[in-house]
Amino acid sequence: MELNLIERLIVMNPLRSFLQRVFEIPMLKRMSEERIYNLCLEIGAGRGTGAIAILNTFRPERIIAIDIDPRNIERAKRLLKGELKERIEFRTGDAMALDFPDQSFDAVFSTGVIHHLEDWKKGIREVSRVLKPSGDFFFEEPLRPFLESLPVRILTRHPEGGMFSLEEFKKVLEEAGLYIKKIKTLNQIAVAGVARKEHPSVNPLVSP
Repeated sequence: MELNLIERLIVMNPLRSFLQRVFEIPMLKRMSEERIYNLCLEIGAGRGTGAIAILNTFRPERIIAIDIDPRNIERAKRLLKGELKERIEFRTGDAMALDFPDQSFDAVFSTGVIHHLEDWKKGIREVSRVLKPSGDFFFEEPLRPFLESLPVRILTRHPEGGMFSLEEFKKVLEEAGLYIKKIKTLNQIAVAGVARKEHPSVNPLVSP
């Protein structure tokens, strides 16, 4: 779903870009193993700075970043200069119906996007579908108790189909064939981590 005015102001501002660059993406990098990701997908391109942060931190060969709002994609494209044009591609796209073949990506990133989907479970299944075997899903998402708090409900608009508890999130990841390698939680506010597409006998679910 598209963001309301307040959410757009939160997401599409320099502070959000700063936090992605110096906190969120480096945190996910510290939770990763030393792996080479040739092709990555970012769900929710926003103003485009997340894809650049992923490129600078994880050093993949190429990133495709999608967003459901064409206005965001047009803004993001204006950031691409020099080498960035060859390594980052911005496209309009729906995270619940990814327009990519099965097993296309070495890694998929979502920083605060899955909870905006009308059906977050469908989004997780799509992530698993487009990941290659042993591919990694990097995530950072707010949890249901935070989204249902009074200030958040007053200021923002989130679909009921995008809310989940920590246990619900872990369960749906596992059902989609994504098994947690590393996870961090902040009480019942948010969860971040990395899950790998592989058989549970190889990588059992990790508890926080």
